Order: sequence, then structure tokens, then C-alpha cells
Amino acid sequence: MRNTTSARRQRTPGFETGSSREFAEFGNTPDQLAVVWGGPSGIVAASPHAGPGGSFSLDVARFPSDFNLGATLEMRRRNQLGLPQMSQRTVLCTAPSQFSERTRMLALDGERLAMDEDTLSEWLVNAEQQMLLGTDNHPIFETSLEDTACAMGRLPNGQVTLTEVPREHLNILRERMRSLVGGMAAGSLNLIVETPVRCAARYFLTRSPEGNEIRRPGKEGEVTAFLLISMSGFSMGLWSPKTGLFSEYSFLAPQELTGDPKTPGRARKPVEGDTQDVRVDAYIKQALDQLFLQLSPERLEQMGLASYAQIVWACEMGMSERVTPAVQGYAQKSGLEFIQIPVPADEAVAGGLLLGSFSFGNSEAIAPRVLPVVNLARDLLVQADTEEVERRRLEQLEATKRRNRTVFAIVAAPVIAFALLAAFAADIVRERVWLAYREAQTDQRAAELKPALDRRRSYEANLQWYQEFVKQVSLLRKQQPIPKNLLYQLDSNYPFAIDPSFYVSEMRMSPKGELEIKGLARNKDAIAQFLKSLEFAGGAASGSRLFGNLAYEVQEGVAQTASTAQRPNIPQMSGSTLTGTTVAPGIVSWTMKGIYLPVAEIAPPDPNAKPAPGAPNPNSPAVGTPPAPAAPVR
Repeated sequence: MRNTTSARRQRTPGFETGSSREFAEFGNTPDQLAVVWGGPSGIVAASPHAGPGGSFSLDVARFPSDFNLGATLEMRRRNQLGLPQMSQRTVLCTAPSQFSERTRMLALDGERLAMDEDTLSEWLVNAEQQMLLGTDNHPIFETSLEDTACAMGRLPNGQVTLTEVPREHLNILRERMRSLVGGMAAGSLNLIVETPVRCAARYFLTRSPEGNEIRRPGKEGEVTAFLLISMSGFSMGLWSPKTGLFSEYSFLAPQELTGDPKTPGRARKPVEGDTQDVRVDAYIKQALDQLFLQLSPERLEQMGLASYAQIVWACEMGMSERVTPAVQGYAQKSGLEFIQIPVPADEAVAGGLLLGSFSFGNSEAIAPRVLPVVNLARDLLVQADTEEVERRRLEQLEATKRRNRTVFAIVAAPVIAFALLAAFAADIVRERVWLAYREAQTDQRAAELKPALDRRRSYEANLQWYQEFVKQVSLLRKQQPIPKNLLYQLDSNYPFAIDPSFYVSEMRMSPKGELEIKGLARNKDAIAQFLKSLEFAGGAASGSRLFGNLAYEVQEGVAQTASTAQRPNIPQMSGSTLTGTTVAPGIVSWTMKGIYLPVAEIAPPDPNAKPAPGAPNPNSPAVGTPPAPAAPVR
């Protein structure tokens, strides 16, 4: 009988290394097979095909049914692809086809997100047992891990996603793949199970020119939506270069469309004109509406993304003519760009499975880096069991090592003691040689630095002398007769607030600090206020005073009828514009006397002044000072 198998050979571009454990373990062997059950359209299988010069291509074949599928695949692999016979070492890849998968982000705090993969997996298993809540106050796991296979994934932005599928569906896939390699009951399979949306997205992003355009720099914040439609159901997901695939949902097709008697439910009542084409169009519209419900601005804001850029869609074989008109209508209404994957959805899924697990002869692979593998066959429970077995194996190995060390210690004790003594002696000799070398180096370095150290000490001594000199000069400058500090102090205490016409005409100071100030005013209160402010004027140190023994006298102006000789003269200043020469009525002439203490403290003593009783004579020699030698007699 003629084989109705159709095949397609596809070239595979270069890759970069992925980060998944499966790729690190299986990516170098061409003994791989990806199988996708696509429903009525048949079964799709993909395998690496060796070419000339060590190159590989992607061989995709479609089979009408799974009848004697294992033997058919063995014949094709051996006769056309040159691959070995399938066994437990064969890397098997598949995807669920029940439309029950889901990918969601976990609401975890920063401490949990900072954990490594193994520690976080262990914590998640304990969280499911203890029913712990996430940061959104909802349980982290909605169903039990015994009923649902949950695989963890890490996004580029550090968040953690959880991909879920019923464990019953995963067991069915495992039995199907086991039957392909001969139905072996013992031993585990090298099985990789991924979701259809993830595989199709990996195929589009790494195999098509549009996918390379989406991954260009500058588009990290744009979101690409993926939609896979078949007569059995539809799947959708959201992806961006910044976050990766962070959302994924699947929905079964309505019962009246599939006509499956095993899934009873409320069927839609038939109406006039309700044909199969009408139901298919309504189903496609429902899938597109459900996709647009996922494109919410709140999701963009939560993920820190910019906008929704395009929608990538694929359908099963034979549905493209029905989906294209509906897609065009939604493109006009939404303004988004719709891009169709050029191959049927099941072929894209099979190709994406193989692109994520095989390096195609290259040392680097880009597909696992663009969209890492999230293997549902190695979910949290499987990893926990594997880690427990590995821990026990390591404990047994450590016990064996301890026994070997004990035997060696008993048999080789003298040798070990001699080796230790020799090591100690060698260490002492080495230490002494090293210390002698370091001392010689230190002495040499000290001799080199001695001139610089002497110069530094000389510079420090000169600097200290100059600092003291500047300090003394500054102190003497502040104590000069009628210094500028006195002028600043008087200027800040003038009573201009009481008498704006307050006027100082003359100022004198003796070498002993005796101060005399003359001036004119219109208000006696201003003169009293000025005297009071000087009495309480302080110096730089807190509690000191600048003026002492302050007193003042005033003289009011005479009437205009008085003779010119009786009128007091107004002090004249160089360049003054005043025309009068006498004091007008209402003008008060004042004189203020006192002592400016900073000058009085450094004034030399009066040699003619008599000392007070009991006080030492400043002109006599100090106590303990030897008398001056007498002049020699000639």
C-alpha cells in the first residue's frame, strides 16, 4: 500500500546557547524526535536531518494517523534520515493537545525571587503543602501538585512563571511517547513536554524574518500576542523581548462545533440558517474576542511595557481560508498588525520543539535563549523526587569516602606523620627565607624614602612657624588704633531706626584706648540707645566687652534769633554740600567718651604713674630677674 506521508525539509539557521537543563544535556545528540498530535489534520513529526559538511536541517513529516506510527517513524529515520533506532536514549519532544495548559506569573516577594532555581522549587513544594499565600493574598497554587503538573520558568526581568497542565494529560503523553520506542516498561524517557504556544512562538521568533524584526533593539517594551486556532480549541499567549512569555491560556472549542459525544454540555439551540460555516465563523470570532480581552492597558502598566505591537496567528491545515477574512476585519478595527505563521500550527509547534532541544550542529543556539524550554515532564514534584534520589546517592558516596579515609589513616599513619613533619620543616624554612627577603626589601625601601621623609619634616616645621606668625600678625592687626573692627562695630550699632539723621562728626582715640566721639542728632533717645548698644557690644569670644566707662553729654541747639556768635558751628567735611554753618533749632549736639578695651589691653604702661599699694612696679625688674651687670670702672 502506498504511504500517504508528506514531508518538508527546512533549513535551520545558527543558534546561541540556551539556558535550560534539557538543552545542556540533550542538545548535542541528533537522536531526537518531536511528535505533535494535531487532531483531524494528522500527526506531525520533526527530526534533525544531517547534511553535507556537518550541517543539519529540520525534517518535518505529516502522518495521517497513529496506526503503527512507531514502525513508520523507525523506517523513515533509518532509510531517509540516517538516524539510529529509537531507544531510551532518544530525546522525545511533544506538546499537549487537550487545550488545558496555562502560564501565569507568581505573586512572590523579592526574597523569593532572589532564590536560585533549586531552592525556589523546594520552597514552592512546601508552599503548596502549607497553602501559603502570595503577595496578592491568594493561594500560590489553586490545585494540588498531585493533580497538576507545574513547571517553573524564570523571565528575563526576574519574575517567575508557572506553567500548568493536568497530570492526567501529561501521563497520556508519556505513554504515547513510550509506545513509539517499543513500549519499554522499565527506565525513564528523555522526555520534553512544552506548551503549543511556547513552541510556535519560538519557531516564529527564530525562523521568520518578521520574528527577527520583532527582536531588534529598541522594541523591548512592545508586546506580541500569539494565537493558535484549530477545530478542537484555541490557545493564546503574550510575549515581549523584555519579559519573555508571561501569559498563556487555552480554551476548548464549543461542543456544537466539535460534535464530541464524550463531552456533554449545554449545546446552543439551532437557529434558522445555522450551518457549519456559520458556527466556524462564530468560533473564530470568539477566539479573537477572547484574545483582545487579554490585551488590557492594566497588564502593560503592571509589567512596565509600552504597547501591543502585533498579533501572530496560525491555524490548523484547511482553516486558513476561514480565519483570514476575520483577521483582516479585526486588523482594520484595532489598528494592530496581524502576521500569519507560514506553516500550519502543528508543524510550527513540532519545529519549535526541536529548535528548543537540538543545537543543529552549532556550538551556540539562539532559540533556547529567545524562549527558554519549560519542560512539563520535569515539573516540581519530579524535580523534588530527583533531588531526593541525588541527595541519597551523594550521602552514600560520602560514606564510602569516609570509610576509605579511615582505612588509609590506619595503614599510612607513619607516612602521614613523616609528611607532616617534613611539611612543617619546609614551611619554617620557607617562612624564614621569606622574612629575610622582606626585611631586606624594607630596609632598601626605607633608605630610598629617607630623603623624602626629611624634606617632609622640614616642610611641616616651616608650615607650623608660618601658621604661628600669621596668627600673631592677625592678632596685632585686630588691635591697631581705631581699627576697622571698631568702625564695623559702630556702624552696626548706629540708631538709624530711631533717628535717621543721626550724625557722627568727629572721632578720636589715644594710644591707651581712650575714645571720644562727637556728632549731631534730632532725638536724645537715639543718643541713649547708641550708648546702650555700645555698652553691650561684645567681641569675638562669648561674654567679652569692647567698650568701658562710657558716658555722654548733650547740648540742644539755640533759637534762630540768637546772635551768630552764640550759634554752634556745624562741622564741615571735605566736599560737603551743606550751606549752613550753625546748628538749627531742634538739633542736639552730643559728645560720648569711653575706653576701647582691645587697644587699652595692649597699651604700654605709663612710666610716671605710681603703682597702687601692694602692686608690683611695672618699671622695676621682675622677681627672679638678675640685676644688670655694672659698667666696668676705668
